[in-house]
Amino acid sequence: MVSSIIKYILVLLLFTTASLPSYAAFNASPPTQGAFFNGKYRNLAAEFGKTNGIDKLNQGFNSMFGYNGKQQLYYAYSENGQYKAHYIRAINPTSGDDIRSEGQSWGMTIAVMMNKQEEFDNLWRFARRYQKNSWSHSDPNKQGVYAWQLKFDSNGYVYKNDDGPAPDGELYFAFSLLNADARWGSQGEFNYYDDAIEILGVIRNKLMEDSIIRFSPYLDNLTDPSYHIPVFYNYFATRVSSNHERDFWNSAATKSRVFLKNHFTKVSGNPHWNLPTFLAQNNGEPIIDYLFNGQANPGHWYEYDAWRVAMNVATDAHLYGAESWHKDTINSLLGFLDYDKNASSDKCYKQLYSYGSAETQQCAGTGQKATNAVATLASTDSSIATDFFNDFWSESQPTGDWRYYNGCLYMLAMLHVTGNFKLY
Repeated sequence: MVSSIIKYILVLLLFTTASLPSYAAFNASPPTQGAFFNGKYRNLAAEFGKTNGIDKLNQGFNSMFGYNGKQQLYYAYSENGQYKAHYIRAINPTSGDDIRSEGQSWGMTIAVMMNKQEEFDNLWRFARRYQKNSWSHSDPNKQGVYAWQLKFDSNGYVYKNDDGPAPDGELYFAFSLLNADARWGSQGEFNYYDDAIEILGVIRNKLMEDSIIRFSPYLDNLTDPSYHIPVFYNYFATRVSSNHERDFWNSAATKSRVFLKNHFTKVSGNPHWNLPTFLAQNNGEPIIDYLFNGQANPGHWYEYDAWRVAMNVATDAHLYGAESWHKDTINSLLGFLDYDKNASSDKCYKQLYSYGSAETQQCAGTGQKATNAVATLASTDSSIATDFFNDFWSESQPTGDWRYYNGCLYMLAMLHVTGNFKLY
């Protein structure tokens, strides 16, 4: 009798174990060959045992691009009662809503990765018509670039509030268009490929200095570390037609990686505690204090733009191949934030830092958690990676007044961590 019970229990355990879904454990040794070469895109959600990754991704897209009024960022634009296009609305309760090249290009990137051509075309139609500057603009630096900020007049019509460029917008525009060409071809309403090549020319000729992306075409030896996505440049190199252009973009990728390595060397330890800064010189030296009128944040702050640097480093490691500097950078950055989280009385790391001390007592929000979840693609610390990933995964899609930036980063991160941010 006892023997029969034991056999029954063993069979039951065997059946139960065999019926459980199996997941690959978190890979604490990021591959040295990137998905750019082998097409193997990591699914972090699956590595961490999450079974609802695709459902959350689809739900996130439907909420961002739907008409729910809570998480929605995708809006139709009409003039005189006639529909024209769609835009990504930057909800801003303090200064009034606006439209940014950053958000428009992110929206296009999300749409192409989700294989949503209609939404992609609606956004691109708006960007071409309302954000792009004329080639006959009186300022040569602004010819052919995309105005970084549009606002709404009293009649609800858009106008260029600042027609200067924010070069990360151009980078994502070109990146999304080349992927659109690869996925859908360029025989429809738009020639995605030709439009992308035109933007690459603008980036090269107006928005780079010695092959390094500029913060502004009016300020020399100044870059924004969050604009550095080296694997984008390598991808551009595979899509251009001439050897000369190919060499340029591959060289730009190399210089961008050198910049990032130099920058993180210069912010290691006290007083920066391994946190990237808002602005830097081209050699990676952090910029301290204010440089120009209207600058929102001192250059030495780890702040909103700077959140994205960790995501960009990990994206480079994942798509192009993890090197020691990628892993060291992410381990050090997440390590400090993890230390501060455990050491602080409110048990959280903060949104803003200056020289290693918190500039605000406000805990990290969804957008910052999103970028740090992507950062775990280059982490070699399973325990810390698990904490940062779960911090993001437990977040709801942003709603309310500040949902623009947090919501865009949420969706970009969902693409990355489910293995759906790809190079086509």
